[in-house]
Amino acid sequence: MDALDRQALELLDATRDLADCVWRSNAAPDVRAAVAAEVRALAARLGPFEADAPVRTEIGGELPGRGHPLLPPVLRRDDADRVVGTVTYGDAHAGAGAAVHGGQVALLFDEILGGVAGTVAACRTASLTVDYRSLTPVNVELTIEGWVEHVDGRKISVRGRLLGGGRVCAEATALFLTVADWT
Repeated sequence: MDALDRQALELLDATRDLADCVWRSNAAPDVRAAVAAEVRALAARLGPFEADAPVRTEIGGELPGRGHPLLPPVLRRDDADRVVGTVTYGDAHAGAGAAVHGGQVALLFDEILGGVAGTVAACRTASLTVDYRSLTPVNVELTIEGWVEHVDGRKISVRGRLLGGGRVCAEATALFLTVADWT
């Protein structure tokens, strides 16, 4: 990993740490206002460097959430006929109680299953269905799996599941459509 990748990952990790602190913060209103001003100033510093497309940060072939600050880092690998990865949601990903917000689970499946479908051809999500089987815990290492079920012309059908220990937290089915022009 080169220095640019390391610096990009450091910024992403710091952004995720900030999101966790914001979510847990019980700071006084004046402290929150001061921090908000500082965050806006930091965003303004990065603004002039905006790229035309998201910057993708890879670690030795692994793609941790494509460098997306709203996703927790996902370390994945190919395992026979599927992709298997590990992910740990932080406090900023929580919904009610100590469980991950369902939208975060759906975002993770779209990311992972899209990557799986993308091994077949350049494609876009046509539909994604998530079945929530049990609460998804926060601050616990989880396993995410995804695999291609079948391909029919432009249609790529993919399935996946999110596991906490031996328990299925969620399962997903998705349909991706190949695209001729990746724009």
